[in-house]
Amino acid sequence: MLVRLAIVEDDAQLHNYYGKMIETWAKARKVRLNITFVESAEEYLFKYDRPNEFDILFLDVCMKDMNGMELAHAVRKFDRNVQIVFLTGKTEYVFEGYEIGAVRYLVKPVEENELAKALEACMEKLEGSRDDYLTIKYHGENLRLSRSDIVSVKVEGHYLQMQTTDEVYEWKASLREMMDKLDSEKFVMANRSIVVNLEFVDKITREECILENGEKIPVSRGAYGPLNDAFMKYFFK
Repeated sequence: MLVRLAIVEDDAQLHNYYGKMIETWAKARKVRLNITFVESAEEYLFKYDRPNEFDILFLDVCMKDMNGMELAHAVRKFDRNVQIVFLTGKTEYVFEGYEIGAVRYLVKPVEENELAKALEACMEKLEGSRDDYLTIKYHGENLRLSRSDIVSVKVEGHYLQMQTTDEVYEWKASLREMMDKLDSEKFVMANRSIVVNLEFVDKITREECILENGEKIPVSRGAYGPLNDAFMKYFFK
């Protein structure tokens, strides 16, 4: 699962401090992470005033001009789903924070174990709310997989081979059957026998699709246009 996280903190020196702790948690949890650092509430509203930009939002309460609590109220007007965690040296806003649906209220200096607890609470809500999982019949058993962990699906004879972030699964099924279970905006054909998850795509040329892991997948002439258009729409919408 890819988790998009933003930290709004006007003390730039703390960006690295929080970033390292969050990355340590993500590595242990095997979560793919995309962290964005923002230095003011005004910058956040200027750049990210749209719903579903982030999954988790860490907000410093005590910032210049517009503070983190005011930003949280503004964010809730256009995004009801983002998980909000407050960072502050004061506790006077704690009840107001919970009124707007904050997951945690972390008092500075933030300790690593408390940060990890906040992230776990956010993940519990995210995993519970996302329609992210699919179930396939795999060697006689029901196998539950996260769609966000699927890198690619390819045809190998009469079998499907699914590459995930952890391992490769191969079983007898049709590609069309699998495509019906996947989001067509994110899973796109690179050629007649391979579907790629755009979250894992680094670059697309007319001849190949290059994934984050360095794998190069051939792109057919007819698939290039739709694949490139889908890539641009997915990442630059």
